[in-house]
Amino acid sequence: MTKKELFLANARGEWTEQTPIWIMRQAGRYLPEYREIKKNMTFEQLCRTPKAAAEVTAQPFEILGLDAAIIFSDILLILEPLGVSLKFDPGPIISPILERPNQVENFREFDAASKLSFVGDALVEARKRIGEDIPLLGFCGAPFTVFAYLCGTRGAKDFHKTVQFLANYPNQGKQVLERLATLSIQYLKMQAAAGADAVQVFDTWAGELAEDEFSEWSLPYLKRIVGELSRAGIVSSIYIKGSYHLIKRMNDMKANIISLDWRVPMNEAVKVLAPKALQGNLDPHLLLGKRELVIKKAEQILEEMSSYPGFIFNLGHGILPETPVDNVKALVATVHNFKRTR
Repeated sequence: MTKKELFLANARGEWTEQTPIWIMRQAGRYLPEYREIKKNMTFEQLCRTPKAAAEVTAQPFEILGLDAAIIFSDILLILEPLGVSLKFDPGPIISPILERPNQVENFREFDAASKLSFVGDALVEARKRIGEDIPLLGFCGAPFTVFAYLCGTRGAKDFHKTVQFLANYPNQGKQVLERLATLSIQYLKMQAAAGADAVQVFDTWAGELAEDEFSEWSLPYLKRIVGELSRAGIVSSIYIKGSYHLIKRMNDMKANIISLDWRVPMNEAVKVLAPKALQGNLDPHLLLGKRELVIKKAEQILEEMSSYPGFIFNLGHGILPETPVDNVKALVATVHNFKRTR
């Protein structure tokens, strides 16, 4: 069984003896090889240069032996064609932020597939680099999360700006969310056409919402996206950070895979989300500590999910820049050496 066959079998909810592993943000600052490339390019340049983005995409697969590659890009690139200025220093700086309802009228119309074609080109280049037997993943940000950044949310202290806009200007807010959902569908379909075997939608900020707010401001747009992807035969995954109180609602979506953060007990997720494929969910902070603890915690998750049909090992959030590479190698080896039993 190739790595692609292994990944897609689990995405379909099939049991396999081997567990596939990839890592959110696996192409990034914790790798010396990535830092070497970044010496000569800005983050924006790296995202927009297909061959360089493809090289960074392939690095963690080639160096660590992971079972999937995910395209190197950023969830906020979709904002620039709207007429929004986007810079990274190192985090995203958006200008102007969305504060008034009349700003919505100024957003430009555009086709995501053509305006973001450099991401498709990077997927094509990455496929040449990694070959046909490795699963290649695309992604985008969920409408609510992209909207949150558009409203000036950079951290938890700014999140009130997002809720404030939606509470004060619900019609204009939902207009933007609908627009972002349309663009996300175009964008992800383009990525699949360029060679992505599956796509993940990241809703990083939705976990900050109460369940009823999530049901109004995030869930309808996620359902629309994954519904369109399902009809197009595209394998999809949904990730929501801080989703423990939302897992029942996550079952309402047609996503093939539900990716869980480290605060969700996997045994509880199985009860609610079966028979969907599950992905997760090692605490990324543990990779900063002793290797023995990394191995112990990984084995606990593997044992817990051993008989579950459709499981992909991942972290519960993106890998941290300070993570020792040797700890990542130990994690990958632990997952690869584990033989599942029914």
